[in-house]
Amino acid sequence: MFQDNPLLNQLKQTMQENTPKRTGIVKASERGFGFLETDKGKRFFIAPADMKKVLHGDKISASIQENGDKSTATPVELKHTEIKEFVAQLSISGKRISVKANNPLLQGFFKIKGAMQLADKGYHDGDWVKVKLLEHALKGNGFLTEIVEKIAEHNDPFAYRLIAVATHQLPSKAPEFDHPWQVIDEELERRDLTKTPFFTIDGVNTQDMDDALYIEENDQGWALTVAISDPSAYVPEKTDMDKEAKKRSFTLYLPNFNVPMLPRDLSDSLCSLKEGEKRATICCTMQIGKNGEIVGEPEFFAAYIKSHYRLNYHDVSTYLENEELTDNQWKPNKQLGELLRVMEQASLVRHQWRCDNTIVMKSQHDYTLKLNNKGEVYEILCEPRRTANRLVEESMIAANVCAGDFLAKHTNKGVFNVHSGFASDRLEKAVTLLAEYGVTADKESLATLEGYIKMRQEVALLHNTYLDHRLRRLLAYADTSASPAPHFTMGVSHYATWTSPIRKYGDLINHRLIKSVLMQKESTKVDPEIGAHLNEARKSQRMAERDVNNLLYCRYLKDQENSDWRYKAEIFDIVKAGCRVRVQENGATFFVPSSMLGKTNKNAKDEEVKKIECIREQGVVKVGEQIELQLGDVIDVMLTSVKPESRQLIAKLADPLG
Repeated sequence: MFQDNPLLNQLKQTMQENTPKRTGIVKASERGFGFLETDKGKRFFIAPADMKKVLHGDKISASIQENGDKSTATPVELKHTEIKEFVAQLSISGKRISVKANNPLLQGFFKIKGAMQLADKGYHDGDWVKVKLLEHALKGNGFLTEIVEKIAEHNDPFAYRLIAVATHQLPSKAPEFDHPWQVIDEELERRDLTKTPFFTIDGVNTQDMDDALYIEENDQGWALTVAISDPSAYVPEKTDMDKEAKKRSFTLYLPNFNVPMLPRDLSDSLCSLKEGEKRATICCTMQIGKNGEIVGEPEFFAAYIKSHYRLNYHDVSTYLENEELTDNQWKPNKQLGELLRVMEQASLVRHQWRCDNTIVMKSQHDYTLKLNNKGEVYEILCEPRRTANRLVEESMIAANVCAGDFLAKHTNKGVFNVHSGFASDRLEKAVTLLAEYGVTADKESLATLEGYIKMRQEVALLHNTYLDHRLRRLLAYADTSASPAPHFTMGVSHYATWTSPIRKYGDLINHRLIKSVLMQKESTKVDPEIGAHLNEARKSQRMAERDVNNLLYCRYLKDQENSDWRYKAEIFDIVKAGCRVRVQENGATFFVPSSMLGKTNKNAKDEEVKKIECIREQGVVKVGEQIELQLGDVIDVMLTSVKPESRQLIAKLADPLG
């Protein structure tokens, strides 16, 4: 009877007007409550009842109530929501129909428009669906949603892949175009190199093979030719197919699953450098001197080639790494054996030259998740970078350096991988940190490519993993630019990838630019915003890859929860709440909360229990004033909790501190 009382309504309005308000972003927790974070760094508690009116990431205005030391925010007005659509699991139980968001931070009650018709439309209990937000709770009577698409059936063992790509708004199928495949640049002169014994080295199951190699030894050193498949010969600019390739930007790779950037009849067939098949390519022949340096001007040209040998990393590595092979191990014929030995020698010399004159980052192991037909991981392979990997890697890096210099010289544009070294506002910190380890540098020199290379050469001699981690935190973000600029962390003046045009749109652009120079035609325009577009697309893909891998790790390691198994793991991040570590045997990422770094003794006096402190700025863990752990340390951890919903693996220190 009070709801229409004008005096009461006026009193409420007056109280609201006199209550202080703040605008900020809602940060939800998995336990129902949340916080309002303002741009001034303030945090205000939002009670579970009020969190039902907002979503994680919403920008809202809220009234602030002061309760002693605790300030509480009550949502008042929605300024903006990032949530337009989300992925959820459908629950149908009689007349009770609901959805549970795949994101554990989205915990609102979502009313569903047309819910009673879903069963008639082929939806089942447990199906995964895409949900559209029609009305926000702060603008109406609760959250109103609509089911717009089925993502995966309830009984699909590989549903997690489709869920990940849908969550990050990525395509789940290859593009399809009804197109008469024919070479569109017939005026481009292509050399006939079909008799030259090029070879490819890829994974055993790789279908989209885009690079082939050939090498000759000469008086100056080695002449290396890198031949790259040329999909730009079939994909016209500004067509629907080209626009779709740009939208995708990359081929998406997940365990036992990929979604190509180009139609499969191009990526896996016509443009794949299959053994014995004539293919259109762009080639680069470079002269590598006897000391490993690229000598003179590399030559770019178009050609038709045939791959004479389809090789894989394992076989080639085993052959090159062993003087004697058993009868059942792969052996090349005489011609190929000589090519591989010459290539190995050139790669070793080239690698050493890069170590001495540029920057070579420490190689990481590759981890391959092997799946069965139920979508479960049955094995994780830890694969170090072997001889064949280095052989291909050195060839591709050299080719990309050549392309960067070529495009910078002839067109002054392209898709360049760039990096400016230390962030400008962290240069002083870098100077101070380096001085602690006896490396003398100044801000001005570190801001130059030459000075940065010199510093990294000195740091490499220290073999200090902790220092490497600390310096990495001071770096600017790597970027993609339409204009040439140095790549500090590789130690080169220009770096433009063109060796994967089947799976990277930026490489496809660079192919077109190289060809415009070869044909002496006006070069294609490069969108100045292409870098931002490619960066955003790659970010979305990496998030999907992370979601899938983390979930698979959770399922695979579930049986090890609270077992006595000890894992060797390297600390790669330290934050206030604890340490993030990477397990060496399988590549899984564990989080070790600060509370699980030590053991508590309930009978000890307060002064005997020393506080464990994780200090992000220094990358260390202290007990009292003593540093006990730091970035780069390899420690023993034990898995204590597996949380598939949030894709978290929680661990404790096997040998507690203190």
